[in-house]
Amino acid sequence: MTSHINMINKCKTLLPILSHNLHKGQSGRIGVIGGCEEYTGAPYYAAISALRTGADLVYVFCFKSAAPVIMSYSPELIVLPYLDSPDCIDRLKPWLEKLHSLVVGPGLGTSPVAQDAVRRIFEHISRESNFNNKRMPIVADADSLNVIEPETFRFYNGCIYLTPNVHELTKLSSRLIGRQTYEPTVTDVQALMNKLGGNYVIVLKGAEDVIANIRGTLVCTEPGSARRCGGQGDILAGSMGTFAYWASKQIHYFDELDPEVLAAYAASALTRHTNKIAFKAKGRNMITTDIVELLPNAFQTLFGN
Repeated sequence: MTSHINMINKCKTLLPILSHNLHKGQSGRIGVIGGCEEYTGAPYYAAISALRTGADLVYVFCFKSAAPVIMSYSPELIVLPYLDSPDCIDRLKPWLEKLHSLVVGPGLGTSPVAQDAVRRIFEHISRESNFNNKRMPIVADADSLNVIEPETFRFYNGCIYLTPNVHELTKLSSRLIGRQTYEPTVTDVQALMNKLGGNYVIVLKGAEDVIANIRGTLVCTEPGSARRCGGQGDILAGSMGTFAYWASKQIHYFDELDPEVLAAYAASALTRHTNKIAFKAKGRNMITTDIVELLPNAFQTLFGN
């Protein structure tokens, strides 16, 4: 089994080399789909984490009612209130064509409007990829997992990352493979993976994060903390959006480890390590804003510059 230190060293190879010749956007144009009237913090945490991980530009596609609130959190984000528009797909099309990766689900909610919009976005992306050969990775998190079916991305060229917690994996397993389990194991993750097919990476969040693709399963052993303030999953999803884009540019493997698995491991390790050092500073009073502030420190510790 590859040690955690060796895994981190392999993850470092995903990082793009910084150069004065780069132009804005080359290190990542990431989209975040989510944010409704009730949930405005989640898309912000995902988006700002993608930026803090190293993306250049992040676009948040949200409900009209959520846009002013999300805008007020940070001037760094490009906020587009199109998600509940009747012509949602038409308004998103030109933006989707610019993106390098997409994070779907933070703060999405379960309203019929939100769920239908995401279902149509997934259909559009999958259909268009057949014509333009685009391989944009997609991170499906939180309530977007409700619309995932085995057929959703059957013919899609890019990698699909699913980031369920224990409760969400239980729902996915019950719905997709009829497997009732309330304490999911590695075997359950593998069974779901076999049902979905080869272009998926599943990250089961827990005391240790289980990461699986069709080639096999590994566990991220980077210590975290016992504090479970809301928003930590959004940090994982956002940082994974950035790492996923970087991984999509890789063409080689490391000891049979796909670049996509390294991307998931890197995001998991970064989130857990940041959680650990924030908890050390704040204890049980730690909130997700504390974690976001320490993302740059954690990134430097794990991956250097």
